Amino acid sequence: MKIIYKGGAGMDIVGLVAVILTLTIPIYAIYRGYNQSDEKLEIKKMKEQRKLEEIKQENYLLENESMRIELDRIKKENARKQEALENKENKRWLIEETKEEIER
Repeated sequence: MKIIYKGGAGMDIVGLVAVILTLTIPIYAIYRGYNQSDEKLEIKKMKEQRKLEEIKQENYLLENESMRIELDRIKKENARKQEALENKENKRWLIEETKEEIER
């Protein structure tokens, strides 16, 4: 049994185009889904980076506040030491004066 095909070259091209279109649609859908998942990952990454920057900024502010408190404490301590040193020098001066007065 012989099958005789009388469609010609035009029918072959139409069949080929139909097959290509049929295969292209799922490939496009897969490609689009892949891009969407990449975009979702990129958005998630950007949100995490934003949270990280907010935490860094909050940490920076807390460190500055901590440093300011520490600096104030050191200033007060240095002022007390300076005052004690000045009082000590004054006492020595008074003691030396009294020794000189006693010798006279």
